[in-house]
Amino acid sequence: MMNLRNIPATLVALSLWQPLTGLADRPADFEARLELYRNGKLNGETVFKLETVDSRWAMHSSTQGTKGVASWIGLKEQSTGEGDWHAGLPRPLRYERNVKAIVTREWSAEFDWDNEVVHTVYPDGASTLELEPGVVDEMGLALTIRLGLRNGEKEWRLRQVDEDEIEDAFFRVSEVRSVDTPLGCMQTHVVEKVRAEGSKRYTRTYYASEHDFAPVLIE
Repeated sequence: MMNLRNIPATLVALSLWQPLTGLADRPADFEARLELYRNGKLNGETVFKLETVDSRWAMHSSTQGTKGVASWIGLKEQSTGEGDWHAGLPRPLRYERNVKAIVTREWSAEFDWDNEVVHTVYPDGASTLELEPGVVDEMGLALTIRLGLRNGEKEWRLRQVDEDEIEDAFFRVSEVRSVDTPLGCMQTHVVEKVRAEGSKRYTRTYYASEHDFAPVLIE
């Protein structure tokens, strides 16, 4: 989730809030505060928040490095995705990301579904890319997976906007397991990003069944 390839990180839920009820066809709003660890040592904190109002949704994440290497490089991250619901699925309208780790890197995307294009701005330039139904940003991707888990889905082949291209993104449930967190033991669905054969990188997100599949652990 940090997109910092030289800093393998683990995020573990420290607190989690969500309303008692939500719309039956959409994932429930939540706010999760997770501790950021590197090599088993506390390095900072990340907060995820999902808010929905009528037909619109907004998802935010923020990270602050407070200890260790994360503090030394001045790690700060802010991401916001906004969208609506279309054909029962989350559809992105705007995305912004700002990451500072010694240097600052920013990029944004504006989705124009009427004209079937998305305009992106990133450190190396700007692009206008052709849209197709079902394209998501990072936040819409997470919502799509949560919604799929509620519906019993086990894998997702998605198209995701990433700065100057729209790329394939393949995820699958690798296992269902109980994990210990500061909030207690939880049953989770472990969703792993499928990468090219031979890749040493991995991303695993643990979605808690009893919390409407809100994320409680990310490796």
